[in-house]
Amino acid sequence: MLHPAYAALIAGAGCGLALWVNGHRWGFLPDDPPSLPRKQHDRPIPLAGVVLLPCVLWWFASLEHAATLLALAIATATGFADDRGKEHGEGLDWRVKGALLAVAALIGASQSCAPLQAPGDWLLLAALAFVLCNATNFLDNMDGVATSLSAVTLLSIGGGGPFAAVGFAALGLLPWNWPRPRLFLGDAGAYLLGMAAGLAVGARALVAPIELLAAGVQLADFVQVISARLWLRLPPWVGDRRHLSHIAHHRGVPRWLVAPLLAALAALLANRG
Repeated sequence: MLHPAYAALIAGAGCGLALWVNGHRWGFLPDDPPSLPRKQHDRPIPLAGVVLLPCVLWWFASLEHAATLLALAIATATGFADDRGKEHGEGLDWRVKGALLAVAALIGASQSCAPLQAPGDWLLLAALAFVLCNATNFLDNMDGVATSLSAVTLLSIGGGGPFAAVGFAALGLLPWNWPRPRLFLGDAGAYLLGMAAGLAVGARALVAPIELLAAGVQLADFVQVISARLWLRLPPWVGDRRHLSHIAHHRGVPRWLVAPLLAALAALLANRG
C-alpha cells in the first residue's frame, strides 16, 4: 500500500494542475468573488477543495472503505454544488445541504457502527461527523485555517490509513491556500475534510471520549458561534465574524499568523488526547 504521505505530493501537484487548467483551458472551478470588507481578497479566487477527493481515492479503493468513500463523495458533491451556486449568487438551500450532509454522515458512520446492532453509537458517530463537517466549513474564513486544522486532526488520529491520506492531502493544498492564497478550499473541500475528521475522530471517541480533543478547536468554535447566534436570535447557518479566527485577528494577531497559531493549539490538544 502506498504510504499516505504521498497524498500530499499528489494533492499539491493536482492543485497546481487544476489551477493551470482552470485558468488556461477549462474553467471548471467555481470562483469566490471579492466582497470587501467581509472578504479580504480583491480578485476572484478559484475554489479547489473538490480536487482533494480524487487525490485520495487510492487509499479508499477497497470495499472495506466503500461506505466512507461514498460519504466523502456525497459531502464533496454537496459542497461543490453549493460553491457553484454561490458563484452565480444563489447557493443550495440550507435545508437541502443539511439533509445531504446528514445522509452522508449516516452512511459514513455505518462503516464503523452497524446501525441495527449499535444504533446509539451509529447515531452518535453520524451526529459528530455532521457537526465537524459544518464546524470545518465555519472556520474556512481565513487563509489556511480550516485546511491546517483538518490536517492536524486527521494526522494525529488517522494512523497510517486512509484518513491520514486525507490529512496529508490537506497539507498538499496548504501552500496554495496560505499565506498568499491562489486557491481557496470552498465548501466542497471543507465538507470533505470535516466529514473525514468527524468519522475518524468519532470512531475513536466512541471508545475513548478524550479523543475528541483532536478536534477541540473546531468543536469549541462551533459551540461558541452557534451559542452566540442563538442568543442574539440570529439564524445559526448565516455567517458572521464571531469565529475564533476573527477573535484572534481582532486581538492583534496578523492574518498570516492565525492559521499556524490555531494549528499549534490543535496539535497541543491532540497530543494531550
